[in-house]
Amino acid sequence: MKVLSEEKVKVLAARNGWPLAQAEGYIDGEAYRRRGMTPSKYAQIGIDEYSLGFRAGYYERRDPDSSRTVKPEALDRMRHSSRR
Repeated sequence: MKVLSEEKVKVLAARNGWPLAQAEGYIDGEAYRRRGMTPSKYAQIGIDEYSLGFRAGYYERRDPDSSRTVKPEALDRMRHSSRR
């Protein structure tokens, strides 16, 4: 299992142009988020590559444009109906 994790770190680092420490932190951050665990203070406020990666994985951002498609006309209708 450790070999698989090391390979995942290398692939993620290469794909995103990150240092290995940042990719390792990202994977750890994702794992903490999925398990509902609270990150350490070090991971929350650290400025090293691992901590930056950890926060990127832990505090997942959702791009609202990629999760669903809304036509511009529908947005206009939503805006007008919320003003009433």
